[in-house]
Amino acid sequence: MSTIILIPGAMHGAWVFEPLIAALAARGLSATALDLPSSSADTAGIGSLTDDVEAIRSAVADIEGPVVLAAHSYGGVPARAAAAAVDSVRGLVMIAAFSLPVGASLLAAQGGEFPPDYERSADGRGVKIGNVAETIYSGVDPADVETALPRLGWQSVESFTQPAPAEPGPDVTVTYVVATEDKALPPEQQRQWADAADAQVSVASGHSPHVSHPDAVADAIVETVRRVDASTS
Repeated sequence: MSTIILIPGAMHGAWVFEPLIAALAARGLSATALDLPSSSADTAGIGSLTDDVEAIRSAVADIEGPVVLAAHSYGGVPARAAAAAVDSVRGLVMIAAFSLPVGASLLAAQGGEFPPDYERSADGRGVKIGNVAETIYSGVDPADVETALPRLGWQSVESFTQPAPAEPGPDVTVTYVVATEDKALPPEQQRQWADAADAQVSVASGHSPHVSHPDAVADAIVETVRRVDASTS
């Protein structure tokens, strides 16, 4: 059976996937969530998009058998690059995630400038997204939002400005989970990316369906695993 690895979005760590990991466990599947170098409480050693791609590659390197990556938001950028670079990655689940073409940066996709409500670290190396409760966590239980906010880290400026280095080939099965009530990443843009995927699932959620609707996201991952395992058996 495929190994599942979860890739967080900007400012987040592996902790954000706790509800999704529980939902997958209830379906008989285990998953490992990664911390990415580009998100950190300390900007002095904060990583870049390149570092994130390498972290995913390293996590996948010693795994035997097919791998399914499930990535949220920004995490879709390094996940797509890693899927292009590592033959064992055979499935990719994009959870309201950026499916940038090669050469495009996250900042360019957002208009070329950081919004005025973004907070900048003192050394200029990190940013924090503004209005997180209303955008990233729209539709999430307020108690979960209160728990999550203190755990958010800085996101490196480099991860926003570096261009996407690669995209997966046709041998990677891609499922796109569209968050239809997303206030951070327009659902219309998500649907365009979803139309290019092998399968798409719509969830009536804000930008964090893996938190607010973990069962629906888990079902999408389970189905992707089923398709990957069927094609590699």
